[in-house]
Amino acid sequence: MKKYKFNNGATFIETILAMVILAIIIVPFMSAFVFSERGTVEAGDLLDASFVAQRKLEYLQSLNYRAAIGAVTIEEETGKIVREELFEGLFAEITAVPYHPANPRFFNLVVQGGTNNGNLYITTPTAGRLLSINTLTGDASVNLNLTANGYTITMSGNTSTLTGTLPSGSALILFNATQYSGDHTITLNVTLSGRTLDAHVYTSFDNDARILVERLTYPALRRFVGFTSRNFSMLRARVSIFESMMINTMPTAVMESILELPNW
Repeated sequence: MKKYKFNNGATFIETILAMVILAIIIVPFMSAFVFSERGTVEAGDLLDASFVAQRKLEYLQSLNYRAAIGAVTIEEETGKIVREELFEGLFAEITAVPYHPANPRFFNLVVQGGTNNGNLYITTPTAGRLLSINTLTGDASVNLNLTANGYTITMSGNTSTLTGTLPSGSALILFNATQYSGDHTITLNVTLSGRTLDAHVYTSFDNDARILVERLTYPALRRFVGFTSRNFSMLRARVSIFESMMINTMPTAVMESILELPNW
């Protein structure tokens, strides 16, 4: 009688080979799945962060110029921008500085209102830095001292002093008094040391004689008389969204825009 040999199972070597072949087939698909899942999560994080940044820009757009500049929180000891805690593990840094298309070393001085309710403020090229008088009760002066390294600003009626660094190059100040109808004299005193400054002064026919700039003459000083409406200023706003409070982390999303806002 002929005997038949039956093999009801795979050998050990055959099992190992099958596992190797299966691994070769499955591993690329698993890697693709992991990377796809990671990409989906990162895309979701970017979408969330971009949405928050857009909302912050829209909030700045709803403010007036002075309030938008003041929306930047500065750490007094270091001068660094404070990262604002939001929600769901997101944090925001807001930068808002005066904008002029021709000069980044740009100061903006605004006076408006009447004799008893006038107000005055000056903003600087440093994010979040401004000096103001909320109610003009008499003649007022703003003292701007520019050096090769930076600036110092003082103001009558305000005991604070603004100081900051400034990149090299000629600076520019825009003095906007087109909305001022008071009887007080407003004077800008300029002191220059190692730096040049151009001043553009905008006034109406009624108040030009009460808006003075000392120690500057043409062509550095240029006066534009007869304006009836210039109640706006421009700033460059930047919103950066982070997923951590750690200083050296990279932002998840950044949005930047030039905003034209009412002065007050």
